[in-house]
Amino acid sequence: MVELKNIKKSFGDHVVLKDINFSVGKNEVVVIMGPSGSGKSTLLRCITFLEEPDGGKVKLGEFNLQAGLPLNKERKNMIRALRQNTGFVFQQFNLFSHRTALENVMEGPIVIKKMDRQKAKENAIELLSKVGLADKMDHYPAQLSGGQQQRVAIARALSMKPMVMLYDEPTSALDPELVREVLLVMKELAKEGMTMIVVTHERGFARDVADRVVFMEDGLVVEEGSPEKMFGSPVKERTREFLQDVGKEGR
Repeated sequence: MVELKNIKKSFGDHVVLKDINFSVGKNEVVVIMGPSGSGKSTLLRCITFLEEPDGGKVKLGEFNLQAGLPLNKERKNMIRALRQNTGFVFQQFNLFSHRTALENVMEGPIVIKKMDRQKAKENAIELLSKVGLADKMDHYPAQLSGGQQQRVAIARALSMKPMVMLYDEPTSALDPELVREVLLVMKELAKEGMTMIVVTHERGFARDVADRVVFMEDGLVVEEGSPEKMFGSPVKERTREFLQDVGKEGR
């Protein structure tokens, strides 16, 4: 479903990603963990070309994009199509403050996919019910808790019927008591077979839901494997140290 080959990314003299090779199969849930500054968020952004890699290739289903080529009309259309098939949930919720939960979820299908308004509304109602917010559809973001806003953001991403969902530390901006409600929604999506790449420090989520855990540091994939292997007997000492520290945070 997702394949990254030799992905490199620098900001000025600062090298963020160093020749990353990484793949995710259909219906697979991959959790990426690692210390701050290891390149995890940049990697997600490179998958969708929100940050264009300096080198390498991104493949998502039928879409195949080589980094560093001229931005002509065909390439713009390919990047647009790739993004439309990728659901991205950010740390901050990025909801339209002047639109209700329902309107936030309807927006993408109407504007980007030119979906009929009534159909988009029915779809949005179904998705908000799915994330447990059927009774909050007419609320504005300011009237919702952080956990509720993030669940609206998940519903909004799902409204585009993506091939893969990307989550960039989706619970890091939430109070601890609100984390669980967001993780429960993500767990349900995983059970339904949604392909997901999740950057998170939520050790419990990784243990319970991930098919594979990837540990990144200093712009490199240091080690990857099943949750049992990574949390029980990682090969690299640095992986062991980091995952033990994450465990001490109580998650």
